[in-house]
Amino acid sequence: MKKTIVFLLALLYHQVGASTISRGPYVENFTEKSAVVRFRVNPSTVAWFSYGAFPDCERFSTFSGFTDEHKIRLNGLLSNTTHCYRIYLPVDNSTNAYKAFEGSFKTFKDENNSVLSFLIFGDSVNGNDEQKKLVVNMLKFDEVDFAVHTGNLTNTGLDIDADKEYFSIYSPLLNRIPVYISLGKKDYGPNFDNKDGAGFIKTNFSPYHTVPLNGLPPHYYFFDDAVARFIVLDGNYFSGALFSPSLKKGSKQYIWLENVLKNTSKKWKFVIIHQPIYSTGENSVVGEEREILSPIFEKYGVDIVFQGGDHNYERFKPIKESKPAEEGVIYVTIGGYNGVVGAKGEVDELSEVFVEKPHFAFLKIEGDKLEMNVYGPDEELIDSLIIEKK
Repeated sequence: MKKTIVFLLALLYHQVGASTISRGPYVENFTEKSAVVRFRVNPSTVAWFSYGAFPDCERFSTFSGFTDEHKIRLNGLLSNTTHCYRIYLPVDNSTNAYKAFEGSFKTFKDENNSVLSFLIFGDSVNGNDEQKKLVVNMLKFDEVDFAVHTGNLTNTGLDIDADKEYFSIYSPLLNRIPVYISLGKKDYGPNFDNKDGAGFIKTNFSPYHTVPLNGLPPHYYFFDDAVARFIVLDGNYFSGALFSPSLKKGSKQYIWLENVLKNTSKKWKFVIIHQPIYSTGENSVVGEEREILSPIFEKYGVDIVFQGGDHNYERFKPIKESKPAEEGVIYVTIGGYNGVVGAKGEVDELSEVFVEKPHFAFLKIEGDKLEMNVYGPDEELIDSLIIEKK
């Protein structure tokens, strides 16, 4: 089978009339031994895919049927291992094919591995020069396991805008590390708060993203890597999104959240939610959200809550029962940049750092130690945090 495919793919260059990749490729939904690779082609066509532990990119081969949205699930991979992959597309009116893309990714680590690093960014709308600078700076961290997005992929939520505002801008990251997304209000579309918003996520987001199936995808889910658990929530209920799942006490999402928090022995616990629970930015915090969520985060020892919503960077002191506490929860707003930097809206003595500048964060965990560095578009360090567990 492998020899047959290699023979058919002997012509490894682009020819006039061939289908091309118009989106991606982008990798998603990793585990220690699996990954998903997705890409869009124009026009629709079949595709061949080869992969293996680096540098043996032709170790295994698979076939993807006739479509414009290709989704290839890879199982039986080696944990904490760099795998390379190649995408082949046919040339029209020919038995030949060409290599449309070659890339690589690294699978997740097992629970015995104590070292982990990841990126956090948000509000990836606009696609302007400063946003592109941030991407260039992110790429300098080449030993990153994955990235987390705090919501608002596009300004409209429409898939038609996703290439310009997300996929093309972040493509050098997306083809090698998975990005886990917390849905923002804009991801629900312009009619997020009325009945005309029915089915918007199902039409514009769900068909193009693969997330873990352990919650209610794509709204809420969790994933584990090495010594950490990451819980992605949908808090748009608090922003008035009519079709967002409730996060009230007793709701399915709340019950799921509690089970996921208490049924893990991971050393580090993180939550990602678009709506800020603590913030002094321009967007107001919903009191109900804080009253419901902060106690459960404190009860089960969440280390950091990564938030979006406000277009600024902000870090709060560790908080417990609304007061500074050494063993409290740290709330960090990674609001990225959407064309307008958010200004400070109020004063709160619990706020440690507030910066009105486009940004992203890089975090590294080594056993009991976590270090977070936050950077602006000109590579300047705008904040740094170290946590050492006792």
